[in-house]
Amino acid sequence: MAHFRALGPLEAMVTGGPVDLGAPKQRKLVTLLVSRVGRPVPVDVMLETLWPEGPPPSATASLQSYVANLRRALEPDRPPRTPTKVLRTSDRGYLLDGHVVQVDVQRFERRTKAGWDAWNRGDAHEALSEFETGLALWRGEAYTEVSHSVHVAAEVARLEELRLSAVEGRCAALLAVGAHEMAVAELEAFTQAHPLREYGCELLSLALYRAGRQADALAVLRANQRRLGEELGIDPRPALQHLEREILSHAPGLDWRPLPAGRARTAPAAPADTPRVHVRTPGPPRHTSADDEEIFVGREGTLRQLAAVSAAAAVGRGRVLTVSGEPGIGKTRLLRRFAESAAGAPALWGSCPGHVTTPPLWPWRQVLGAAGARCPRLPVPEPVAEVLGGQTRRPPDGADTDADTLRRFEAIVEYLTEASHDTPLVIVLDHLHRADPGSLRLLAHLAESVRASRLLVAASYRPGEAAALAETSDALARAEISRVELTGLNAAETRALASATLRREVSATTAEELRHRSGGNPFYLRELIKALDSEERPSARTAPVPAPVREVVLGRVARLGPTADELLSVASVAGRGFAIDVVAEASSIEIGEALKAVDTIVAAGLITEHRQRLGWYFFTHALTADVLHDRMGRSRRVHLLRRIRTAALRSRSGNLFSGAE
Repeated sequence: MAHFRALGPLEAMVTGGPVDLGAPKQRKLVTLLVSRVGRPVPVDVMLETLWPEGPPPSATASLQSYVANLRRALEPDRPPRTPTKVLRTSDRGYLLDGHVVQVDVQRFERRTKAGWDAWNRGDAHEALSEFETGLALWRGEAYTEVSHSVHVAAEVARLEELRLSAVEGRCAALLAVGAHEMAVAELEAFTQAHPLREYGCELLSLALYRAGRQADALAVLRANQRRLGEELGIDPRPALQHLEREILSHAPGLDWRPLPAGRARTAPAAPADTPRVHVRTPGPPRHTSADDEEIFVGREGTLRQLAAVSAAAAVGRGRVLTVSGEPGIGKTRLLRRFAESAAGAPALWGSCPGHVTTPPLWPWRQVLGAAGARCPRLPVPEPVAEVLGGQTRRPPDGADTDADTLRRFEAIVEYLTEASHDTPLVIVLDHLHRADPGSLRLLAHLAESVRASRLLVAASYRPGEAAALAETSDALARAEISRVELTGLNAAETRALASATLRREVSATTAEELRHRSGGNPFYLRELIKALDSEERPSARTAPVPAPVREVVLGRVARLGPTADELLSVASVAGRGFAIDVVAEASSIEIGEALKAVDTIVAAGLITEHRQRLGWYFFTHALTADVLHDRMGRSRRVHLLRRIRTAALRSRSGNLFSGAE
């Protein structure tokens, strides 16, 4: 299989490794072919795309050269004078064979369709998971290299519309599961970027209402009405007019509350121009899940630590606390659990979304809005109002920019401190690794004075993606913050999670197999547990890697670059444990370069250094090795195994691989 990632700058993977797609025009050519995978692309379309101002006399020869180069890159092991299988010649041009080519666009479309199907079945949790998995595939504009070509522009527009629909579906699912503050965070940025999308406006208004911000909810609807009238000369669709009347009358049907299984949760139906959404009473709950999104196990010690810090803040000893860990380890779930149990300390939630670009101080804007809803009588200083309105005032020409920033930060800190006088407050900053620099500087500034307040600031982040936090980390360290580093669930917690999810007792052996493969990562665990209840009932040790896990793993590996990708791929053939000098030699990577890449991989949490054996590492999750191992063809695995054995025999370390085919 040749794997292409086209939702952003084009990337290709063949036989488990990245492919150099060559010069810009050659990249444009393969991107054009990927945009029509499985369909022939006429030569004249290729020439027009590569040379929009008119092809030169040598264009046909250049095109044939590009095709030959791509065939060698996409089928490196093809014997001479044998038919090509990936990039084939057709009587109407050239085509990428859809039987041997996979594109992330196809995966995104399947995930989006599955999300709407789950939503229409009344399964909001599954819909949320499907939408988030699909949206995680996006890295930029689809088919970036040829997105402005007249032959691709319509497809780019179609995919962008589908992406916006998926964002709206995800936000509707967040509302349905009760994550109103998170929905507000996503939707405010979304509607600011796409102000004429009425469904997004409807969702935002409902989210604000459920978050206790009735005035803001009405303001959104009325601003939308003015915009439609002034720019398009039309009235809002009836659903928005009906929602406004219900907000004014405090209609009970707008309120969200946890309902027993089999009852629908209220959320706006999708407009007619998106996949139709109905909220209906679903059928009997599936025996494969016991509402696993609601199951929370373990973390007792961490919750006690959070409770102790919160109690200290309640008596005037405020604190900043960070929760770090790899993707899927449960940071957001932990903070939600803590916020729900923090009696007498309302949580002001600010999140940094990954699917849209946000304005400066975006998470703090959410926090300040929630603080205003909690303390409506508290005067709002002008700098705070500027942040809330998204219209941060620029300093006059010649004024001190740093002084203006300090004035704003001081006003925000004072406002939040005042808000905590009557009631201690918990400020949650989720996904801080995505925050803009200004938000990070404001956190560092608040940390210096938080000890004199009744504020607990809890921030979550991924260490492997937190390069922007370096400067802030220094300031936070001086402020003596509390740190929580989440690791995987232990065997007992894994067994409890599996038993509760499957609604049957799981043996200790099965639990240990689950923990061994997943490293205790709750996201990986939940996906593996679902596989255990399939009709075939595979064992935890032999169950195939679930598709969501595979996509997450490949995404994490791809972000590390081609050197790290190649090292990890070769290491997966060696086994869960491996010696870096042997893997580097088998990969034909110079040892110094390999060691630099290993440091990056360790920081990302994909491998761990052996405590006793110098130069030895092991995969944090066996599933990572499984994914990388399985994406390679058998011939390449056998070839790599021979190279690993040869390198091990030459190494002074002796037998430096711990398992193979």
